[in-house]
Amino acid sequence: MEEMEEELKCPVCGSFYREPIILPCSHNICQACARNILVQTPESESPQSRRASGSGVSDYDYLDLDKMSLYSEADSGYGSYGGFASAPTTPCQKSPNGVRVFPPAMPPPATHLSPALASVPRNSCITCPQCHRSLILDDRGLRGFPKNRVLEGVIDRYQQSKAAALKCQLCEKAPKEATVMCEQCDVFYCDPCRLRCHPPRGPLAKHRLVPPAQGRVSRRLSPRKVSTCTDHELENHSMYCVQCKMPVCYQCLEEGKHSSHEVKALGAMWKLHKSQLSQALNGLSDRAKEAKEFLVQLRNMVQQIQENSVEFEACLVAQCDALIDALNRRKAQLLARVNKEHEHKLKISDALIRRVHLTEDQWGKGTLTPRMTTDFDLSLDNSPLLQSIHQLDFVQMKTSSPVPATPILQLEECCTHNNSATLSWKQPPLSTVPAEGYILELDDGNGGQFREVYVGKETMCTVDGLHFNSTYNARIKAFNKTGVSQYSKTLVLQTSEGKALQQYPSERELRGI
Repeated sequence: MEEMEEELKCPVCGSFYREPIILPCSHNICQACARNILVQTPESESPQSRRASGSGVSDYDYLDLDKMSLYSEADSGYGSYGGFASAPTTPCQKSPNGVRVFPPAMPPPATHLSPALASVPRNSCITCPQCHRSLILDDRGLRGFPKNRVLEGVIDRYQQSKAAALKCQLCEKAPKEATVMCEQCDVFYCDPCRLRCHPPRGPLAKHRLVPPAQGRVSRRLSPRKVSTCTDHELENHSMYCVQCKMPVCYQCLEEGKHSSHEVKALGAMWKLHKSQLSQALNGLSDRAKEAKEFLVQLRNMVQQIQENSVEFEACLVAQCDALIDALNRRKAQLLARVNKEHEHKLKISDALIRRVHLTEDQWGKGTLTPRMTTDFDLSLDNSPLLQSIHQLDFVQMKTSSPVPATPILQLEECCTHNNSATLSWKQPPLSTVPAEGYILELDDGNGGQFREVYVGKETMCTVDGLHFNSTYNARIKAFNKTGVSQYSKTLVLQTSEGKALQQYPSERELRGI
């Protein structure tokens, strides 16, 4: 396209053709430039005078007009004519292309036409700036020349293609405008891709980066690079050694350096390596796509975790608020019972006071004793609730491998002997998840915190060293790799009062809750 640029420029002004017209010699010129190079001719040389003298020359015999022109080819067909009052001598000027331009001898009259198509002076002559053939214009003037619409369209298309910016060759989606080109890599880069793929360090620091327009010209003008042998600079690489994994030339093969090696054609190996590289790039592209999808999945998981956290927190607050409301309702019920008991005692007290006033004279010397006490016969047992609150925890959610079922204490095999206790348990009959072990817990005998007394795979355990005449609470839970089960029901164990032996526990010693 750059080579065509000079063909699209006017020989007079040196710029792209503007409203080009076609001269009879098939050359083109701008309308404005054509008016600038018009020259006036004497009346004796006009077509009208020629017809009057009977010369018989046709008005449109332009190819022979150069023979009758006022200017011969010896002076390049340019000059000015003087000696007429209506056409004074006009100095010439040079255009950017070196062509001498003659301004119009007379100013054009005012008209509604464009300056290029306005009426030209009578007896005007125009000379082609390329072939130097001259012709005298008729009454139509410059309007008699056809416009070159095709050339005008070609110039518009060329300017549009030239104005189009070069794009980066490494952008994935929407290519950005290229800012540089590497002459060694023969690749156009935008600034982000250049910093990422062509950093100015290491071997790439020696590469030459040029503007995109200069790079496009150098790419077009530079000859195709041919790989030459490092050992024989005048020989081109033509074969490929499979064992050495390097290209070689015929002279290397003649010298016997690769005589026992497998040698293949360079073009075939190039295609093979290109195919392998394409497959590797496709694999990397697939891996990158999978990694991108995984990152998207992780981002979605983070968002889902945040949403679930907010929802779970709201659910936890609602459950705790429900427990507090239930406790407040229970508190109100218990306070109502206390108030009822208070009112009952006050009624009895009032009745006693009235009886005392009525029987005041009948009292004997004996001591009077009221039939009721000032104490309230109410005792709030909050230990089970406190224990439940301490044991309040989250239920194990469903996982890939479920936790074992809650074990069952076998009451018929649990007993106490002196200051020792034996407990036995089993898995539920319909349980399908095996347990890897069990954890047995006992409190301190005074309603304190539970502690682990046994961890293992057995389903029976005897605990020694307990306190005599003490009440112990026992519970059991199972575990596996996934987690632990819920606790079993609490079993209350009563040790002996002394050292007397008991073979079987009584109902007081063994109660299951």
